[in-house]
Amino acid sequence: MTDRRTASAGATDRIACGAVLANLPALLALVAAMCRREQIDGPTCHELHLIVEEACVNVMHHAYPAGQEGPLTLEVRIARQGGPRRIVLTLEDSGRPFDPLSVAPVDATAAVEARALGGLGVHLIRQLSDRQHYQRHPLRGNVFTIEKYLMPSASH
Repeated sequence: MTDRRTASAGATDRIACGAVLANLPALLALVAAMCRREQIDGPTCHELHLIVEEACVNVMHHAYPAGQEGPLTLEVRIARQGGPRRIVLTLEDSGRPFDPLSVAPVDATAAVEARALGGLGVHLIRQLSDRQHYQRHPLRGNVFTIEKYLMPSASH
């Protein structure tokens, strides 16, 4: 279920599974393992967990028709080239085309009763990460890439 590869740019971990809530602990464990191995601080690791949980649960609840299970892949990679050291999270699913970045930003100043339902997970992802990119790929389906810059550590 997991595949670990090491490239010159950094470590890469990957898990492919069904897009069901029962697989969420394994997806989050992949992030936790990368955090430990790369000595990522606790608050940043917590933010990464929230990002992955929100993104994966959105796929699990909305990508496929009710009662149908489809694939979900999460790749977690450390990038050290082409900018600051960062963690790159890539989610892929073959569900309905959906660009999460097309969701209108949440008006955090509006009263709770006046806000539209939904969109808070995407809002949280935007707030906790530094860059996001969506692509509908002809073979890979929905490809959502999220980057979070990492503070330099003494060992890197």
